[in-house]
Amino acid sequence: MHPLRHILLVEDDDEMRRLLRLVLARSGFEVTEAPNGRRALEILINLLAVPPCDKPLPDLVITDQRMPGLSGLGLIEAMRLAWCQVPAILITAFGDETMEARADALGGVAVLDKPFEMDALLAMMSRLQACPSP
Repeated sequence: MHPLRHILLVEDDDEMRRLLRLVLARSGFEVTEAPNGRRALEILINLLAVPPCDKPLPDLVITDQRMPGLSGLGLIEAMRLAWCQVPAILITAFGDETMEARADALGGVAVLDKPFEMDALLAMMSRLQACPSP
């Protein structure tokens, strides 16, 4: 598997999105930001468009779960319906067994509970990179 380079970061909280972008950029990742699930879906649809555009899909999606309009799980479900198998990290402060079961059923989805240390996020990214694609 190729190394993770390009991250699609989906977070509706501006401050949290800036912090995550900073940490990821300092760790050497290219980061594309989306302030909500709908905008992230637009970005992915444009990248999946036919004919293919010049920019490849991100290597990983990091998304908040609770966002207005389209939740993180809703975004990942839409990705899978579009045959987009990009792995994802779902960040949530409100995780439960049902949500984790839905995430597991989608394949290639790790769940990270808030609050978390940035090192925990980077370690989870490293573990996802080591696993084969779904």
